[in-house]
Amino acid sequence: MTTLPRKLLVERVLTIWLHENRDTHSIATELGIDEDEVCKIIEQSEGRRP
Repeated sequence: MTTLPRKLLVERVLTIWLHENRDTHSIATELGIDEDEVCKIIEQSEGRRP
């Protein structure tokens, strides 16, 4: 598995979350990262602290 650079990872998570209306588990599975990381990215984008 190749890890995406952080900026691209954040952009990809938010794109999937906002435009494809997918759940955090399916996003994590698709990108090969931990679901907690997906949640942190989304929370930070909404101005919440993880």
